[in-house]
Amino acid sequence: MNILSNFFSDDLAIDLGTVNTLIYAPDRGVVLNEPSVVAIHKYTGEVLCVGAEAYKMVGRAPKDAEVFRPVKGGTIDNFEATEKMLVSFIRRVHGNQNKRSHMVVGVPGSSTALEQRSVRDAARDAKATRVDLVDEGLAAALGAGLSYDDERAHLVVDIGGGTTNIAIVASAAVISSSSLRVAGNAMDEAIREYVRGKYEMQIGERTAEQVKKELGASRAGEGGQREARRMEVVGKELTSGLAKAVEIGSDEVRVALEPVLSEIVAGARRAIEESQPDVTADIYQTGLILTGGGALLEGMAERLQTELRLHITVADDPLAAVALGAGRLLADAERLQRAAIREDVPAWQGSEELVVNW
Repeated sequence: MNILSNFFSDDLAIDLGTVNTLIYAPDRGVVLNEPSVVAIHKYTGEVLCVGAEAYKMVGRAPKDAEVFRPVKGGTIDNFEATEKMLVSFIRRVHGNQNKRSHMVVGVPGSSTALEQRSVRDAARDAKATRVDLVDEGLAAALGAGLSYDDERAHLVVDIGGGTTNIAIVASAAVISSSSLRVAGNAMDEAIREYVRGKYEMQIGERTAEQVKKELGASRAGEGGQREARRMEVVGKELTSGLAKAVEIGSDEVRVALEPVLSEIVAGARRAIEESQPDVTADIYQTGLILTGGGALLEGMAERLQTELRLHITVADDPLAAVALGAGRLLADAERLQRAAIREDVPAWQGSEELVVNW
């Protein structure tokens, strides 16, 4: 019976991110790490490609295809495209076998009951037999190596693509959790706006992301500026519509990113200020756990350490922390039951339509 069960089902932990989707399978680790992008044929609705192949089409889509980033701000923006993307990813993980899965999915701390429901529905339509949602902040902490038995409070800042999740966790449970709609994508948009305002030039999403990765830094170095770096950026001149190339420096990128980074730091400070005195005392001792792609931004850990006066621990694999933590919960049914977000919502939120009989 167990052999048949394993053949027809497979447990998976999923980090359904705005920028990347990661899937973790027990005993196999992270088996998929692909951009959260899907290309769909305009007229037939057929999935042309997903992940890295679809990402190549961003900004360059053929006329018979639509390219979607179906998850925005940490929530599902296009339900049908999300379902098709998930189905394709899960089929790839299962080797095209028709398996049904128990899925554990991370969601932002401030997600509403309606947003959580859309994630559950998308997973069930992707052939999930059971769907458990967990707070991304808790999953990130567990993925960074936090012990189940550590009763002290820990502050976790997970800077993803669409949201920055800020959570305080203790004993593998959430004390408080919130999410900010400022993260990697907001940084890219800030760079685009800066280039548009200063150089009267429009650049694409992928170009802005490349600039962030190569020149981005959260603060100046000790005793002054970091070593200046420059790169050529090609875009579209606003006045003529023709191609234009400019050289941008790392100091300019730092100025462009400052409003976004200041909001992230302010969110972490607010979480500490609103906590109970014992929790604040614990955080002073345990420090801050930094995860997500934003943890790789040059100087981010040092800035948080300076402004919050806390020891900063960066996860060994910050990009995969949420998937790894969800995978730990997947392997421990008792802990998962304790950590899973309940579906107990008011009747008016849980129904498709409110029907009133007079």
